[in-house]
This record gives sequence, C-alpha cells and structure tokens, in this order.
Amino acid sequence: MPTAKGDSIALYSEGTFDEHIQELANYLARNKTEEDRTLFIKPFVEALIPREDSTPFEEDPGRRREVLEMVLERMNGVGEGTEKEIEGFFNLLMAYTLDSYPDPATPIGKLLSSILTAQRPPSIKYRLLSNVFNALPQASPLRPKTFLLILNLASKNDELDVLHLHKAEVDKWLEEWDITVEERAQFCKEIADALFKASQPAKAYPYLILRAQILPSNSPNANSSVMDALISGLRLSSIYNFEPIIGLQNINLVREHPLFKLLKIFLRSGMKEWQEWVATNEAELTSCGLDRTSVEKKIRLVTLTELVTANIGKTITYAEIASTIQVTEAEVENWVIQAIRAKLIVGKLDQTTRTFAVVRSTTRQFTPGDWEALDDRLEKWKATLVDILSVVSAARKKATGPTGAAGITPVAAS
Repeated sequence: MPTAKGDSIALYSEGTFDEHIQELANYLARNKTEEDRTLFIKPFVEALIPREDSTPFEEDPGRRREVLEMVLERMNGVGEGTEKEIEGFFNLLMAYTLDSYPDPATPIGKLLSSILTAQRPPSIKYRLLSNVFNALPQASPLRPKTFLLILNLASKNDELDVLHLHKAEVDKWLEEWDITVEERAQFCKEIADALFKASQPAKAYPYLILRAQILPSNSPNANSSVMDALISGLRLSSIYNFEPIIGLQNINLVREHPLFKLLKIFLRSGMKEWQEWVATNEAELTSCGLDRTSVEKKIRLVTLTELVTANIGKTITYAEIASTIQVTEAEVENWVIQAIRAKLIVGKLDQTTRTFAVVRSTTRQFTPGDWEALDDRLEKWKATLVDILSVVSAARKKATGPTGAAGITPVAAS
C-alpha cells in the first residue's frame, strides 16, 4: 500500500536501455503467433539501431521518450505474465518514464489506465498502483490522483481496510504535495465519502474537519465544508466534544444557521434550551438527516457531564441528576451508566443512598473558568500532599527516637 517515502531514485535491473526495451517488447508480444510476434517486435529493433552522430540512449532523454512512446502505445492491460512478471514490467517501465519525461503526467496516465482496465484480481492492481504512488516524487501532483484511484478501487470492492489509512500520514502528504488548497480539500472529501460508503462515519469525521480547516473563507466550498462537519458531528453517537468545530476559522459563515444555535447548546446549555430550540426547529433536523431522539440523547449526556464536572470529588443525589437532565429518578442509573460507557464521566453509584460519587469527568468546552477550577483543585491537592508529608515526617522522627537509630533505646553508663 502507499507509503510516505521520500523522492525516489530510479534503480534498474542489470542491462542497458536497449536490452530493457527488448525485454518489455518481448513481454508484450509473448502470446502472439510467431509471425505476429516478429512484426510486433520489428519496430523496436529498428528504433534501437544506433544512428550516425546520435548520442547513446542513456544520455539522450528525447530518444528514450520516442522508444517509450512505442511501448506505451502498444500496451493493452497488463499483459499475460505472472503477477511477478507483471510487477517487474511495470516497475521497469515506470522507472524509465520518470527518468525520461520532464512532465510524466501523460505516460503515467496511460500506465494507470492500463492497470485499472486489466482483467486481473484487485490484489495485483493494488500492488501496481501502490508501486506507482511510491515511485513518484514526494511533491508530485500525480500522487493524490494515483492514491484516489487506489481508494476508489478499494471502495468499489468493499476492501477499504486494505489501505491501512492513517490521518497522520494523510496530513504529511497534504503538506508535501504541490497541489492547490481546493485540491487538498477535495482529497479529504474523497476519503471521507469512501469511509461513509464503507459504513465508517467515525473515521470519516476527522477528514471533514480537516477539509473545513483547509479551505479559506472565500472558497465557494467553505460554507458547505463547515456544515458537513457540523452535521456529521451532531449525527455521530461517539462525538461529544465540539471544540474542533466551534474552533474552525470559517465557523462564522454558518452563524445564522439554526444548527449553529444547536451547537452552542451542546457547548454551553442544557435540556431547557434544547426543548426551546427543538420546538421551533425540528424540521431542520429532518432536512439535515438528523434524528431527534439521537440528538436529544447526546444533549442529555453532555448536560449530565456538565453537572458532574461541577461536582468533582463530591456526591450528587439522584434527585438533582433527574432534575438537571429531565428524567425520572428511576431512569437516573441508566443515564449515568450510559455516560460512563461513553467515557464522559467516572464515579460510583450508590443505590442505598441514591447518590453518585464523582471521581472525574470530561469537559465539553474548556473555558477560562474551567482553567481556574483546575488550578484551584491542583492547589488543594498540593496542600493535601504537604500535610501528608508533614505527618509522615513527624511519624518518622518519633519512630527513630533521639539517637536517630530506629528501635534502639539509649542505655546509661554504669
């Protein structure tokens, strides 16, 4: 699969350009009749005959291109060899193409087309396309085009996992590639679309965020990129932290949209504000493909998280929880357990006292007030540690006695 390697240096197997071209021509002609094979190879033989006053092929990219064009024009698919022979053929042709063409877009386009249209299993196509990707220079604009062909092939065959795609690697590629901002953003969208198609929306979400981060405010796609990220975040059951969205440089483009007000409820408000919003905007949920029950569940969980965050190290009664998230006391334990499973809060339910002892929680938006609260807790923790050290020190002195030797009592001289 594609890797984030540096610029490639063409490495050839033993032999001269003339010999390699003969190998390529023989490979393409191998299943022809003897007569057709002779006719097929003849133009190559003639093209390789040394000319008077001509420079050697190794020193003349123009002459090499003339012969390579002949190979490319006569290609049909990937040939009739074994997978190892096919890979060797394409690697050799790719190396000479990169070495001979100042702009290899057209010949590489022909190579890619031959790979994709070949009547071969996807496995060999993945390998050949990956070899092309890895051989291309690091900044080449052909790299994203090649990767998208691999992505689309994997998506078509429901084999997206074979790519072992990692966002950190994609981030690195986008920094390296010599492509426009719009092309970078479109690349992210293509990945996200493929992941959605593969029923992996949680993996698609970061690429929607990245797309919205990349586009400038004057882009014709800036508004839609923010909305796509926002709707996806609201829809995903695993997303409770909306700071990446509120922090987008183009978030103001959607400030007047009803979903922006819903976003603010997720960040700062609770069930009361949600009920007010949904009373007038329920149709907006439907038009954006959002399910009211699912959104309300998320609001209820983040509201519970906010309550827990304000009571770190304390206990909260079932009655207070029920009032805050607008459920019956009988439902409290179920909602607390859901919040624990979502890794939003940590604590212990006590059915006897009908309380929840808070250990820690996530914060849905880290405000200056949260920093102050954290600083206050750290200072209290520090003071507690000082007190503990004082007690330990005093106990140690008492145990060692006045001589400084633990367990030895001074004896008076007789």
